[in-house]
Amino acid sequence: MADSKTPLERAMTLAAVSGLRATLGPALLEASRRTPRTNAWVLGALGEMALDKLGLLRRRYRPMLMIPHAIAGACAARESMRRDGVEDQSIPIMGAVVAAGVAGVAPIARVALNRGLGVNDAVLGLAEDYLALKFGGEAVGLSMEALGGAAKEAVGDLRDQVAPDLEIPTIPRPRPEPIPSHI
Repeated sequence: MADSKTPLERAMTLAAVSGLRATLGPALLEASRRTPRTNAWVLGALGEMALDKLGLLRRRYRPMLMIPHAIAGACAARESMRRDGVEDQSIPIMGAVVAAGVAGVAPIARVALNRGLGVNDAVLGLAEDYLALKFGGEAVGLSMEALGGAAKEAVGDLRDQVAPDLEIPTIPRPRPEPIPSHI
């Protein structure tokens, strides 16, 4: 993990990220460890981000919808602290509270920015995802390029499992014009 933050700061950052996207905190931890579960968590996080942009996820400020975020925040915070060699029974509770708080405040802020300033909700969702990836990646010591690589690997493995013979079409690049020899 990154050395610039204390173990508690890293754990609470991952809890806050889990408040924004329930699957993202655990996905970042798994991606930093490169475990066999990495691809499943990364695909889950990508799916959650896509569903958010399509407007299919309900507002998470309702108490029942905060539960998955709180559980993910508790687990991510506990695992982050364990990775740093710290065992503290209060960490999962703190992680759950942070994740639930972020899950409650973020959508209200998003609605206010959407209605008050007229910023498109999908654009706000993209900004939310970027910030979550940026701060979460820093907390686990992964660059944005490494996060992109993990996403490409997860999607590639899924494609290989689902349709191994499927060829993904590529956009042809224009061929360079030959230089005339009579010049």
